[in-house]
Amino acid sequence: MKIKVLGTAAATSMPLGFCNCDVCKKARQNGGKDIRKRSSIIINDEMLIDLGPDSINACNIYGIDTGKIKYLIQTHSHSDHFDGGHFVTRWSEYATKNLNHLDIYCSYGTALDMNNWIKENEPSLDLFKEECKKDLKYELHIIKHGDIEKINDYEITAIDSKHDERIESLIYIISYKEKNLLYGTDLLKITEEAWKIIDNYKLDIVFLDQTYGEGFNNGGHLDESEIKKIIEYMNEHGITTQEAKIYATHISHEGNNTHEIMEAKAKLSGYSIAYDGMEINI
Repeated sequence: MKIKVLGTAAATSMPLGFCNCDVCKKARQNGGKDIRKRSSIIINDEMLIDLGPDSINACNIYGIDTGKIKYLIQTHSHSDHFDGGHFVTRWSEYATKNLNHLDIYCSYGTALDMNNWIKENEPSLDLFKEECKKDLKYELHIIKHGDIEKINDYEITAIDSKHDERIESLIYIISYKEKNLLYGTDLLKITEEAWKIIDNYKLDIVFLDQTYGEGFNNGGHLDESEIKKIIEYMNEHGITTQEAKIYATHISHEGNNTHEIMEAKAKLSGYSIAYDGMEINI
């Protein structure tokens, strides 16, 4: 399994657009790993998790042919994770050539909200209509918490993230050739019910939401202290393999710091800080 990290920022890019706090100023000065696009990853150059506003440009930057993407796994429909403008370029009116079929997996609430974003760009399109599916060459697969879907060599397990119950936001375990990845961005908490699902897996790679640093939490997401507790639980219950790689992503300027400082601190607690362009092979 090859994972390319396309972006690691929270709701907006990092540094924050108009912010001059110490962290954002240092990020502008440092560049490199301190410049973060909004969170997304791609697996084996064919399975995209979250069609966010930066995802297509990130693929272009990192040499990934977006025309070959076969699967879109959507965690939820907030504007930093789904960009209707990118999606509607699949429409024949945009003269897109050699369009491959796309299988989309998401919750029903997310699909409804995605459709709102799509209609803001092109009111005549409807994500649920067969004529739209035919023209834009996709199929929509609705999944919910606890569902397990087989997709060729992949298995996808959907888990409630509690991030936004209105749109039934999800996190996912992606399994491929006996390797298991947990993508847990935009995660409010792992409930007992969610742990019962996760307990069935040996995780080789884990991405966890660290929107906030320790002592900063404005809701809806995890912070640094909560990540540490999750890692402790996974280690104690044998959920992660001995060689498992654990990364924080979805990083904001609130209580976090530059990549170098965050990385040194995270290593003391058994994880690392993801950065844009990072590639992992397991």
